[in-house]
Amino acid sequence: MSLQLPNLDDRRYEDLMAEALSLIPAYAPDWTNHNPSDPGVTLVELFAYLSEMLIYRINRVTSGNVLSFLKLLNGTNWDPFTDKPVERELSETEKQVIAQKLKGLPDDELRRLVKRQLPLTIRRLRKLERAVSHEDFETLALEASPDAARARCLPRRNLEVDLEGEREGHVSVIVLPTRKAEAEGKIADVISAVNKHLGPRQLLTTRLHVVKAIFVGLTIETSVALQPDQKKESSRDRENISARIRQEIESFFAPRPDPARNTPGWPFGRNIFTSEVYALLDQLPFVDYVTSVKLTVNRPGRELPNQAGIEVKPYELVKVENVTVNL
Repeated sequence: MSLQLPNLDDRRYEDLMAEALSLIPAYAPDWTNHNPSDPGVTLVELFAYLSEMLIYRINRVTSGNVLSFLKLLNGTNWDPFTDKPVERELSETEKQVIAQKLKGLPDDELRRLVKRQLPLTIRRLRKLERAVSHEDFETLALEASPDAARARCLPRRNLEVDLEGEREGHVSVIVLPTRKAEAEGKIADVISAVNKHLGPRQLLTTRLHVVKAIFVGLTIETSVALQPDQKKESSRDRENISARIRQEIESFFAPRPDPARNTPGWPFGRNIFTSEVYALLDQLPFVDYVTSVKLTVNRPGRELPNQAGIEVKPYELVKVENVTVNL
């Protein structure tokens, strides 16, 4: 839905006449004859008529006005006759040619040109070009390289030096590459691309640090009771069931987005709760109930009270290293 243009001045002839007549006693107290036959009132009526016409013109925005606004928004290096941004700097001769061409356009062609360029300019204005909030850093980091699967920004952190302490003016961006980029050893290239892309888009006083993802290795051991009709399955079928359970757990804690399952990946810094693993396995059609779930990680002292789960730091992701299924 397009925005409604504001009415800059909604006064009409009657409003202007009433306002003018009400001011006469204050500015000309000796003027007492306010009838239409009075010559002074005739002049007031004439000025009210002319003022109403000027007010009407104020509320009209011509194609030339809109084109001037578009020039201001797009900058001096703008060619309105092309829909794509000009990557190089236009010469003075080219700018003069464009100006002459615009000057010679008929009104109908100028309106069509403005109608085509207006939505293009709005889309360019909505494109993110500066990194201010942590969401800005994350969005621009993903734009920097097609090999960047996820990004997490932590303000007031320098993860290159200290994982826990806060540092004013520092911003750390954690980048998780795609599985293909990681397999091909392109992690350093992805980090370099993100650093290069964010550098000119950050605030002048920001100290940027782009680092690779830090993983918490997770080991899960679970005991599951199968449905009665599944207990008589062969050893091969039971092995397939165990593989299915392992796959479900690995997908649940997967650090990367999974388009097939429409999942964004396990969030950065989200704690692991044992109850979630119980609920995950209990919903499988071949599982009757879950006997036990044991979670361990390669980080000492991360257990939550009452064995409720595992603590994950804000800069960490979960990576399943081993799953043991007892049927």
